[in-house]
Amino acid sequence: MFGCGDKDDTNYAPAIGLEGVDIIERNDGYDSLLLIHFWYEDKDGNLGLSDADTTDQFRGFNNLHINFREKLNGVYKELMIKNTTIPTDFDQRIPDLTPTGKNKEISGSITVSFAVDPNEIHADTVEFDLKIIDRLFNESNIIGMSDVSLRQQ
Repeated sequence: MFGCGDKDDTNYAPAIGLEGVDIIERNDGYDSLLLIHFWYEDKDGNLGLSDADTTDQFRGFNNLHINFREKLNGVYKELMIKNTTIPTDFDQRIPDLTPTGKNKEISGSITVSFAVDPNEIHADTVEFDLKIIDRLFNESNIIGMSDVSLRQQ
């Protein structure tokens, strides 16, 4: 219950939804980029990190977590850096999206891109999932897609 002047300290987790996937083809017919488009909503607007968010709890912190798996013999397995047993790391930082003014509720769309080549995403078929994390470390729901086919050289 809130009275006059009471502050609502509710922590709101961001929400996301998949808008689609585009694959950009090179002139030679092989794929060049994988683009993932998704929408976001955050009721308290504390989404994203500024350039100054590099100390304490935000040191090395990425707020967009992306996992890729490649399909091998019909089974999805974690995507490794080519010719190693080291997992790929595609996590990224979303810039600070907090609006100015009293109403902090935000929504919009984000597109992230990944190189489709032997050094990054080198599989013929992949699946991915992703989530975002706000500055209070509230995690969004997880979205993803399976059976994304890529034409590799």
